[in-house]
Amino acid sequence: MLVLVGGVDCGGCGCAVTGLVAGPGLVGNVAEPPHVDQVVTQEKTCGGSAPTVSQPAAETICYRTGLPVSAATIGWLAGLITAHRVKIGSRWRRVSPGQQAVLVLAMLRKDERLLDLAGPNEVSASTLRRYLLEVIGLLAGRAPRLNRVLRRLSARGQVVVLADGTLVRTRRRTGADNRPNYSGKHKLHGLSVLGLTDEHGRLLYVSAVLPGKTADITAARHHRLRERLHQHGLAPAADKGFHGWHKDVRETSDCEVCGGPCEQVVLTPYKAEAKRPLTEAQQQANAVFSALRCAVEGGFAALKTWRILDKLRLHPRHATTLIRALLVLTQHEQSIRDTVRATAA
Repeated sequence: MLVLVGGVDCGGCGCAVTGLVAGPGLVGNVAEPPHVDQVVTQEKTCGGSAPTVSQPAAETICYRTGLPVSAATIGWLAGLITAHRVKIGSRWRRVSPGQQAVLVLAMLRKDERLLDLAGPNEVSASTLRRYLLEVIGLLAGRAPRLNRVLRRLSARGQVVVLADGTLVRTRRRTGADNRPNYSGKHKLHGLSVLGLTDEHGRLLYVSAVLPGKTADITAARHHRLRERLHQHGLAPAADKGFHGWHKDVRETSDCEVCGGPCEQVVLTPYKAEAKRPLTEAQQQANAVFSALRCAVEGGFAALKTWRILDKLRLHPRHATTLIRALLVLTQHEQSIRDTVRATAA
């Protein structure tokens, strides 16, 4: 747990903001904090105005908060930023690579607002946004590619891959961009994402985002996920949202892998119909299958510990880059924990 220092800045734009201070110079309260009633009742001052009786001078209240990210991840990310600055020939910046790593991780993990971080760290909100986009671009470039993931699984002798979809909430768009992102299933605006996990619930791959109205099986057909799994001898296991996959297998009469009618196995639970309820054996089979498939929910749960995904405020064009960057960070954190447990054992 990394302990940082935050501040409440009542100056500048006249709004009370809170945030994290990544700089090493501030280790506590700069001055004795004012009385709480004074902060609540004082009038907001505009930028550049002199302090008066009705408009007192701006004050900053500092406090401590935690960033639940390992120090190894911060150091690793700082190294990536340093190498990138050398590559592009960046001569000088307001913050060091380590400070930029901490600020970006605070925005990703805790969903800190730009203005909350800008004042205490003496950088503008637009600069912080550029820092964020720069880092997620670096991380997304290290995201695993689907063919490499499937080739690695096939080499290990794995037969079944767990597949599922999730919705990442977004703000409501305006104009023509509004309806495509509305999910009738969730009754929310968002973006649809597909993911693959192993039997332990470790997220292995996330797809590019699609509009929130896209059903899971439609997204899988769009990305040709079943066909790419079949090329590596892998069978998908998914929930009832992918129930039409077995029809796609039956309708494939000229499969390149099978040399004729497709014989791929697609695992989905039994689905009751209007006048054909499930038998007891089918219900038991569904229970066993749900116990096998529930690990995929843990994969998305680990990804959504990054609170920036609670409700995405970035433009949707950055969503794919962001989610793949978070996948890289999640896998790195999991590998660090595995290393620590192996060393302790």
